Amino acid sequence: MPILTGIFLGLTTLLFIGPVFFYLLKSSIESGFKAGLAVAIGIILGDIICVLLAIYGFGSFFENPENQKWFAGVGGVILFLFGLKYFFKPSLSENNSKKNSSKSILIYGVNGFLINFLNPFVFAVWFGFYTINTSKYEDDSSIIFSLTITLIVIFVTDVLKAFFAQKLTPLLNKKRLSYLFKFFGLIMLIFAIRLIIKFFKI
Repeated sequence: MPILTGIFLGLTTLLFIGPVFFYLLKSSIESGFKAGLAVAIGIILGDIICVLLAIYGFGSFFENPENQKWFAGVGGVILFLFGLKYFFKPSLSENNSKKNSSKSILIYGVNGFLINFLNPFVFAVWFGFYTINTSKYEDDSSIIFSLTITLIVIFVTDVLKAFFAQKLTPLLNKKRLSYLFKFFGLIMLIFAIRLIIKFFKI
């Protein structure tokens, strides 16, 4: 059944812990649920674009090593800059009014989109999901329905991550937040270096 396939594929993404996962947690802890929700929306918009590209036959474009190289390079540089910022200058302001402004919330969403969309692994996952569905179902409606369910499951789980992450904020003092954000920054730097290495190896 397409709905079961969609739910299963959506839940498997919980096993994929990438840079966008840490950015989602960091944003929620730093600036609350609205910021985390904005990141989740940015993530799902990138995923929707990946699904549309897969449906309309752009798989060969993203399987091209040269195109993968440039995606890895651009994504690696952007992620590296995020990592440097969070490692060396973690945001620890106790006044979140400015961070929760419409402009700041939009920035969180854009950052979530970029970190997710410029990761070549994300494209590999979605084109893999598309291939799984085309091998199971012959009609386009079942394929699209299954992928839609997958998107919904991913978005719901990301929203739940944001919700529970911001609940941790009262338990974290300024010093602990500093260490936590530095840890997130370090993780992003590691992912960035991996992407940059891939850029030079392809």
